[in-house]
Amino acid sequence: MAAGGALSKHWMFSDAYTQNPYPTFATLRAEQPVTMVETPDGARAWVVTRYEDVREALADPRLSRDIGNLYRALGRQIGKELKPADEITHHLANSDPPRHTRLRKALVFAFTPKRVANMRPSLEKVVDELLDELAGQSQPDLLAGLTEPLPIIAIAQLLGVPASDWRQFKVWSNTMRSTDAADPTGVLAEHTRQLSAYMTDLIAEKERHPTDDLVSAMVHAEGDRLLTPKEILSTAFALMTGGNETTTALVTGCFVGLLTHPEQAGRLKADLDRIPQAVDELIRFAGPMMYTLQRLTLEDVEIAGTMIPAGEIVMLSPASANHDPEAFPDRPDELDIDRPKPVHLTFGHGIHYCIGTHLARAQAEISIRRVFERFPDVRLAVHPSELRYQPALLVRSPAALPVRL
Repeated sequence: MAAGGALSKHWMFSDAYTQNPYPTFATLRAEQPVTMVETPDGARAWVVTRYEDVREALADPRLSRDIGNLYRALGRQIGKELKPADEITHHLANSDPPRHTRLRKALVFAFTPKRVANMRPSLEKVVDELLDELAGQSQPDLLAGLTEPLPIIAIAQLLGVPASDWRQFKVWSNTMRSTDAADPTGVLAEHTRQLSAYMTDLIAEKERHPTDDLVSAMVHAEGDRLLTPKEILSTAFALMTGGNETTTALVTGCFVGLLTHPEQAGRLKADLDRIPQAVDELIRFAGPMMYTLQRLTLEDVEIAGTMIPAGEIVMLSPASANHDPEAFPDRPDELDIDRPKPVHLTFGHGIHYCIGTHLARAQAEISIRRVFERFPDVRLAVHPSELRYQPALLVRSPAALPVRL
């Protein structure tokens, strides 16, 4: 916030906001529930921060997720023609109905509670192996050692990537997750090309020799589950990037919440069967999604008394909504693992509700249980104020999470 309480037009890119966005969100909810932000290169967006407004907007068909429309609008703002790559164009998160409806129907089977429950033993094995590697370290980084590799391996298993390729898969995924799209080194472009070639070969292999995995299921689907080759490749990319980054930040956020609130962690350690309930509250309190993927207004849309013209980019903030006292009147800025199940918006709402919710929750629940069972004295290795968050537009995560086991 600038002197006198006024917002700079670049407020979203300040370090003070990056390290702790919640005071800014509180001010916006109270004074400017729909406000403008600009990027340093001249792009602009409308930011929505109140719970009810965010929830309604998430389900509003006048707010489009079509990636082609969004890129054209962004290109007009910055005076540069932009075209999304095929790898991100043809999947459900970047589509509107009717394509979105067809894609979701084709994929939802892979993320049902039953299928995720069947994955739990393999996820537990992965967590145990990752913790084995951390056990001998004096000050391990829980992010680098557990919460970052776990989602990558989980998605690799889901897609049918052979275990021998997981290490390279992790390299590619980390590049996608941590490298700016304007990367001048060319590493992002090269790794994208390598991953695209790898996934193209994997799709061809699963066409010849299908196994029990998502790529095989997509390749051999029939009827209304039938996908084009570009849609299969794009879906794999979406899971590789979005699924990994958000789940890493979600599980990391759960640990940050517990390790910075030792009294809450102590109550949970005393009864680990309360972990599923606690995870709901942890995701509300420390959910990683500062904003959902951007929307584009297809017509003039009024939100909280502000008229947003057609053709404008809109950013909806689950993180702000989850701390809105109108929705959570009982101490919304405090962590309370006994809170009745909060109806948070971390996973979205409406037709774009996160398809991987059950898988993300399972990874958080398993990780917390295994860490607390094996290392009941786990604690932060630094003062909470020393945790530094990485500058990022949509997903908030610390750069490292050093602990003592």
